[in-house]
Amino acid sequence: MRIRTVDITADADFGAWFGAHDAALRHDFPDGPGWREHEARVFYEPSTVFDTLLLLAEDDAGDVVGTAAMELPLKDNLSMAQIVVAVPAPARRQGIGTAVLEAAEREAAQRSRTRLMADIDVPSGLQGSSGTRFAERHGYTRRIVEILRAQRPPFDPDHLDELERNALPHAAGYRVVTWQGAVPDEYVAEFARLNERMSTDAPTGELDYEKEAWDERRIRVREERITRMRRGVWAAVAVAPDGTLAGQTELQLSHDDDSAAYQEETIVDPRHRGHRLGLLLKIANLRELLRLRPGVQKIWTWNADTNSHMVAVNEALGYTVAGWMGGYQRDL
Repeated sequence: MRIRTVDITADADFGAWFGAHDAALRHDFPDGPGWREHEARVFYEPSTVFDTLLLLAEDDAGDVVGTAAMELPLKDNLSMAQIVVAVPAPARRQGIGTAVLEAAEREAAQRSRTRLMADIDVPSGLQGSSGTRFAERHGYTRRIVEILRAQRPPFDPDHLDELERNALPHAAGYRVVTWQGAVPDEYVAEFARLNERMSTDAPTGELDYEKEAWDERRIRVREERITRMRRGVWAAVAVAPDGTLAGQTELQLSHDDDSAAYQEETIVDPRHRGHRLGLLLKIANLRELLRLRPGVQKIWTWNADTNSHMVAVNEALGYTVAGWMGGYQRDL
């Protein structure tokens, strides 16, 4: 067996890596969230915000028997590496995962990355899952638990109307603005500020995670990448009486497939909490998504199990538990 770096610019090389990587993850969570090949290829392209490294393990016949992906932040968290290791089911329990992980860890160490993080998604309890056992056996400890929830049709407009009627009296003086696509220029600086706050305000458990650095350029780089993934973006912001942004939320959905949308970040500035803005933002954004893409079959969202407020918002909207995500860390 040999372990080598993947050339992300080569169709065949990346295709072989993705096929094995996706098959391994789908085996463990068949109906779970995941990338399409063209989305993953864009996601793992190095940028001014993240460097990346893909590894694959090949057996003597040239078949891919293990994979790893590593993200290396370039703007903040400069001692961190995010690692995903995947082994197709037929190749498991042969030491391949260990060899691939050790190779990824060596690459991280060579780049002075001493905080290694890994997320593990499972459709049932984390305790006893193969991914959990593998991570803990190799010195990774669970630092946070997030609950994966899904919202499915039928989406009840009358229920959304009722939730909105009950919330609006608490939000006097605020207005909700929605759009599809890029952040309007008039909001981009405030949008970046809220994204920066999201990195510290959202629960991170015991993960050693630093504040992210966001500016207009980073927002635009992210938008360009999402566009090349062929994903649409639906966003809603709450504008405070003084004209600043009090909160924001975002949904993404492939232009080519209605099977699953993704609820991305939702944040309300701490100075503006208590006005039910998170709920109002999500209602407005969901309405816009359903107006333009009424065939959407599922919406995924993640929340820390300790984030009781956002959990309550999601449950009110009709999200139900569909899995768990464990956030693991190992310090070199």
